[in-house]
Amino acid sequence: MGRRHESLIPLSHGHHHGLVLSLRLRRALADAAPDADVLRQLARTVVAFFESDLAPHFAAEEEGLFPIMEANLGPLDLIAELRGEHERFRAWIEELRRSTTASPSVETLRAFGALLHDHIRKEERVLFPIFEERVPPEEARRAGVAIRERVKARGG
Repeated sequence: MGRRHESLIPLSHGHHHGLVLSLRLRRALADAAPDADVLRQLARTVVAFFESDLAPHFAAEEEGLFPIMEANLGPLDLIAELRGEHERFRAWIEELRRSTTASPSVETLRAFGALLHDHIRKEERVLFPIFEERVPPEEARRAGVAIRERVKARGG
């Protein structure tokens, strides 16, 4: 595939950072029994990344990209699935926030990293090609404006 549609570039940049975090989690959690201090630091890193990067990214998708796609293409099971995954990430973040004094769950951190990887790949390989092939050019530009506004407004 050629160059990504310009409207999606801010999301693809965010995806790169998410994949880096996913890889970092996988490597750090490769040990069968990671140290509690390592787990707490990873949890803090994940929560900080969520607040600085993922929350604005999700808002750009949920408020900018998804509504325009659905307005032009009708309801899509893929978008419903992605929204559900966003909710799963938010639930894990709440769990990780509560675990700052105790040792965070290795399983939660592993699951977060694995789903983050798979979620990003699904958007890049399935969702974005649907957008690029089926959303009319003027609507795609409108989506780009909405995406940029939400990423910028939320600090992304």
